[in-house]
Amino acid sequence: MPYAPVNGLNMYYEIHGEGPPLLLLHGGSGSIPERWIQLFTPQFRVIAPEQMGHGRTADLIDRPFHYHDMAEDTVELMGQLGVESAVVVGYSDGGIIGLDMAIHHPERVTKLAVTGANARFDGYTEENQEFARSFDPGSEPVSEMYADLSPDGAEHWPVVLGRLKTMWAAEPSFTNEELQSISAPTLLVIGDRDIVTPEHAVQMFRTIPGAQLCVVPNAGHGTMPQEAVLRFLREDGIDAR
Repeated sequence: MPYAPVNGLNMYYEIHGEGPPLLLLHGGSGSIPERWIQLFTPQFRVIAPEQMGHGRTADLIDRPFHYHDMAEDTVELMGQLGVESAVVVGYSDGGIIGLDMAIHHPERVTKLAVTGANARFDGYTEENQEFARSFDPGSEPVSEMYADLSPDGAEHWPVVLGRLKTMWAAEPSFTNEELQSISAPTLLVIGDRDIVTPEHAVQMFRTIPGAQLCVVPNAGHGTMPQEAVLRFLREDGIDAR
């Protein structure tokens, strides 16, 4: 299994397919989204890492969770793999990491497509804001995927959830100036029943220069409209036929 020493982590990643590099970034408390790899491998070399405390990458208990740190881990992995720049596709927390990369490492991101990602905590629905602040990590049943994959063991589930809760209740907090600095062509995808409000997605769309917005009807968090995303990736010369 491929691991890389990244900022103190033993970071797990997978590579699938051939072609231009595409970073596929999973959501919070999740792992590599296997169902999406096949959407992109006919056209891209998909690089799919697992962030600290997710999947097969162990938690560093003395390091807090921050989106910026996970973005820096991802950039460091790119360097170790000899990938100068890549298309970035991210879901939820992975989309937030992609936004951070596009802000702080614009030379690394050729295109950015995110689904279910917000720029600020108040971009969540009121219900999800309350959930992020008040849910009890100790009462959440352990994810079967986490129990199967985590080197920390199933008993670490409430610990990692508690650590993630601290981040989820306060981040992200990108400024309008940071969003305006994004130079990569950007596609924002949201379901009309997402945990991120459509109003917030429209605000992001209006703030990121040249951004495109795709609102998927009758869809929840993490929708992935294949045709719309691949059409976006085909624009301006990226071969995603």
